[in-house]
Amino acid sequence: MKHPGLGGVSQPQLEHLLGLVRGAQLGAPLTPTALQAHGLGALWDKLSWLAGLERAGLEAVLAVAIDERVTRPGPRLELVWTGPEAKVSAARDTAVVVRDLFSRAQRSVIVASFSFTQGHEIFEELHIAMRDRAVEARIFLHIDDRPGVAPEAAARDGADAFLHANWPFSGKPPELYFDPRTVAAGSSINLHAKCVVVDDRWALVGSANFTHNALARNIEVGVLVDDPSFAQALTQQWHGLIDNNLVQRIE
Repeated sequence: MKHPGLGGVSQPQLEHLLGLVRGAQLGAPLTPTALQAHGLGALWDKLSWLAGLERAGLEAVLAVAIDERVTRPGPRLELVWTGPEAKVSAARDTAVVVRDLFSRAQRSVIVASFSFTQGHEIFEELHIAMRDRAVEARIFLHIDDRPGVAPEAAARDGADAFLHANWPFSGKPPELYFDPRTVAAGSSINLHAKCVVVDDRWALVGSANFTHNALARNIEVGVLVDDPSFAQALTQQWHGLIDNNLVQRIE
């Protein structure tokens, strides 16, 4: 059976693993228990194919993978912009970029934003990707606390409001997540990140929310990064929050 390679392991994680192996803190052959002891248990599915290697072989594979990351061509970056522009501009329109990213998706999409009001327009391509290509989508929402309302109920109400305003499509909706701290009584904490990650390859990070003003009227700036290492690291940040129950799914 063909092994999955190390594409799903970020460069910082590879470097951390190599340091542990070289320092004899992580023995070989690899085991899920040993990885878990160093806070790397979530990587076992991506590293299990290395379990048959002794220390020298494991060290060599990790070193080659890191060298390939270091020496390969750098990430491709594009400026993404909303708002007025000079006649000569190299920027791409934010709404166009978001729709294009959703239309490319073959496996997975992550979306995070503080505010959503344009989902009925901007999410159509995501809906098609989920329906026609079984793309897995996760959306991270900011949900405010509501005086006198239990946090769990506030989260469910926030999810219902999001779907009503932004997801008019039939079929299974995306998985929705929230930061429990934002719905605690009197909270001043926000889920303020704005990003899109597609297929662990492309990542859009910027200032624009998923609102009409942010996508059509405000001055907003972002960067589209075509680089698997960066995209995987960003994905793993979100998945780490899920795995450690720091964000929770709204059922």
